[in-house]
Amino acid sequence: MLKNKLFIGVLVLTLSGAAAQSQQQMGPKESGGTVGGALLGGVLGSALGGSGAGRIVGGVAGAAVGGFIGNRIGASLDEEDRRAMSRSTRSAMTSGSSSQFTNKKTGVRGSAKVISNTKNASGQACRTVAQEVVLKDGSVVRDQVTGCKGANGWAV
Repeated sequence: MLKNKLFIGVLVLTLSGAAAQSQQQMGPKESGGTVGGALLGGVLGSALGGSGAGRIVGGVAGAAVGGFIGNRIGASLDEEDRRAMSRSTRSAMTSGSSSQFTNKKTGVRGSAKVISNTKNASGQACRTVAQEVVLKDGSVVRDQVTGCKGANGWAV
């Protein structure tokens, strides 16, 4: 148990140092995307990793993958685009149907579509939403997010 806590402590310090250094080398969109993606990926990976060491490995792997995806999306989207994508994703998750957005100012458009309905181990209804963002230059970025319905509504 102490070994796991020590490992987690070292991991947190390492990620904190990397995040501070990354802000010097990346723009604010990339930094925000990296940190947000790493946090979300770490939480999801830890939840999917099971118990004990699997949970730690899942958290680390999820943080790495989430950080990379968040970095790439953050490099391409401004804050207004991210808010629109978030609203579109939340709308799709809540309603169970597709949602779209277009930002005429930046030329970015996107969609969110429910691709699966499941239940988690606690019996909560869960939905996986596929996100697709088409950037001004025509390149496409895709991601997926899963949320479950709890007492306070849908949460990722």
